[in-house]
Amino acid sequence: MEHLSEPINICNFPDWTVEDFDAIKEDHVFSNRYRRAMRKTVRHYRRSFSRRSSFPVAATAAVAGLVLPVFVFAAVMHEDFFQNVFGDSVRKSIEAHTETYDNGEGGQYSVTYPLREIIPVDADAAEALIGDAVYEGPLSVTIDDHVLTVNSAVRDENAIVLEFTITCDSGVRVFDVDESSNEAKGPNLVEDAAFRFYVDDTAAMIYLDTKQADGCSLHGYYYGLYVFDGPLADGEIPVLKVYRSIDPAHGLWEKEPLQVEIPASKAVAMTTFTSETGGVLELSPFSLQLDLARGLDLYDYAVNDPANLKTLSIEYTDGSVYQVLDKGGNIENTSYICGGGKENSSLSMIFNRLIDPSDITKVIVNGIEYTEGH
Repeated sequence: MEHLSEPINICNFPDWTVEDFDAIKEDHVFSNRYRRAMRKTVRHYRRSFSRRSSFPVAATAAVAGLVLPVFVFAAVMHEDFFQNVFGDSVRKSIEAHTETYDNGEGGQYSVTYPLREIIPVDADAAEALIGDAVYEGPLSVTIDDHVLTVNSAVRDENAIVLEFTITCDSGVRVFDVDESSNEAKGPNLVEDAAFRFYVDDTAAMIYLDTKQADGCSLHGYYYGLYVFDGPLADGEIPVLKVYRSIDPAHGLWEKEPLQVEIPASKAVAMTTFTSETGGVLELSPFSLQLDLARGLDLYDYAVNDPANLKTLSIEYTDGSVYQVLDKGGNIENTSYICGGGKENSSLSMIFNRLIDPSDITKVIVNGIEYTEGH
């Protein structure tokens, strides 16, 4: 992905000439120089306005006197989403470290957090991998004085990722905004929470953008795994369930939730990898599901315990390695990981980056190699 070394004056567009275009023909292809210049201009123009406004993009095209090709427009529209949920725009790498907390009873306890390495997203590669499955909102739900908005979403059969905002003029009352929760299991609800929400049939980790939180608005990311009654097949529609609080002091919620369909019916394709020992896993560009009951030499009682997954790494065709898990080395490069499934013997995870399944030579799980089409 290209980075701007200096800002572009939106009144002085790059020097596009007729030589920058290929010869006009039925299947027109724009040159790489044109695409780079257009992305720079549109990206800069959009960022000077609200990220959800569609006007700046249209205005840029009109001023330049150009027609944006569909694939360039889509890449620009999805780039913020890719960088926020899978890249390093919001989340940052952290080294393994230990924190000490008060246990509330006069003592203390320690928690060791693993190393998590967050890397940038190549926007063009991301668009090619999952762009056609991304839902661009907004989709809003009003709960009394609060508004919950799904800005964007993407899913495969085993996982779903949402970017959302919560706003309330009198102050958002939903989550405790605590940076440490982003390293643990997600935020807790405040005592007087106005509502709670989840995507039906998922367990999830919610990551909050603490830097954008201003009291009246909250920006977050939902990493959900279909570990209950999943998978959610291609063509099926995810359902957001919102439970309104009726007695915050006693933790009572309405029995019947608001149910809102999220228009993200297209599932990103999964790729199956198998081992010579009979193991099976499937992965997409952002998630992986592993059958713990097959091929890992685990006893019957152990296949229901995700703790028995000690190491998992992905090797690419160029020889590089994505170390997803190494419990001995205190590495956990996931956005969320959870055991479960219909047979209660699978382990699912959402990666903390995007990967290209076609660029993988093998996945190594507890020392056992899995390859595609084995």
